[in-house]
Amino acid sequence: MKKYLLLLLFTSLISACKHNDFIGVEYTIKGEIPSDIKAGIAVMSYPENDEGGPYKSDTTAIQNGKFEFKGTIGRPQLAELNLIDSTKKVIDSSQIEQGGSTMKNVALIYLDGTIDISFDSSGMASYSGGGTEEKAWQAYAKMSETKSKALKDEPFAMTFYEDLVTDFIKGYPDSYVSIDLMDLFTQEGAAIDLNIVGPMYETLSHRMKNTPKIVALKPRLDKAKKYESGEIMAADFTMQDPEGNLVSIASYRGKYLLLDFWASWCAPCRAENPNVLNAYKKFKDKNFTILAVSLDSNEEAWLKAIKEDSLPWKQVSDLKGAGNEAAKLYGVSVIPDNFLIDKNGKIIGRGLKGQALQQKLKELIK
Repeated sequence: MKKYLLLLLFTSLISACKHNDFIGVEYTIKGEIPSDIKAGIAVMSYPENDEGGPYKSDTTAIQNGKFEFKGTIGRPQLAELNLIDSTKKVIDSSQIEQGGSTMKNVALIYLDGTIDISFDSSGMASYSGGGTEEKAWQAYAKMSETKSKALKDEPFAMTFYEDLVTDFIKGYPDSYVSIDLMDLFTQEGAAIDLNIVGPMYETLSHRMKNTPKIVALKPRLDKAKKYESGEIMAADFTMQDPEGNLVSIASYRGKYLLLDFWASWCAPCRAENPNVLNAYKKFKDKNFTILAVSLDSNEEAWLKAIKEDSLPWKQVSDLKGAGNEAAKLYGVSVIPDNFLIDKNGKIIGRGLKGQALQQKLKELIK
């Protein structure tokens, strides 16, 4: 789970957005490796600008244990640098060290100013120099390491990154690193959790709020607010449960209802199920219930997951997978996702996960 979240975080950070808002940042990357690391090539990949499209890859030879990259980029971007052996294979880049913040023979840097990278004999990178954004990135790495060590043997969860990024943005509200870190919680097509992203947005400086990336995000935040306003009526649909009974949204009028979209194959969904189950147990006797819509296409896998996760609430599916009719009706393209519906059939929350769901129910149900 820890490795999945770290890789997800990096993927999120280097994903390109849609506009260019910073012109002419020069960078120089100077690297040094020990003789016992048999690498002949260094490859650096990064978004060349904020207009989308494939990442740019720069390659340079390693000579006498040293290499260098120089260039100019629209605005500081997060880059991944890999050491490559003579057969052009990445050396151990998938091996993540304890602590979850570093990888062997890989460097994660912001292209910003002059940065010196030194690899030790174990393949771990250390850094010095760099401009404002690179220094902010290293501060984030240090903060991540400190917080991960405090967990000791506890498993990593998404809440770890929610707290980590929230705390970082408070300390660096005028940093591009801050708005890039927000990408983890604002994936295209996924519902925005207003309880998480809203405070992050409000903490940002005026300059960062006016970057094209955040300006483009603002309409999605406004839409998320509408899902809490009670202005949107929950669309009705009818779908079969495992026994073939027809179930409709309208039949739940008069109760608070969590319409939960998930699937047996969705690892984040399965990880979230215990949180949903806790909320159900706490509020099921207070006029609250759950209707789950599965985006499965395999009935056997769906029913097996229900049993394995001990989910007692009503389950429905049309077994059309990603083409589920209810998911299309509600605009769900990324799961897990959910909609909290009040007693009058109006949507009053979306994408409520972890403690956010229980907190919302606690406010509503006295």
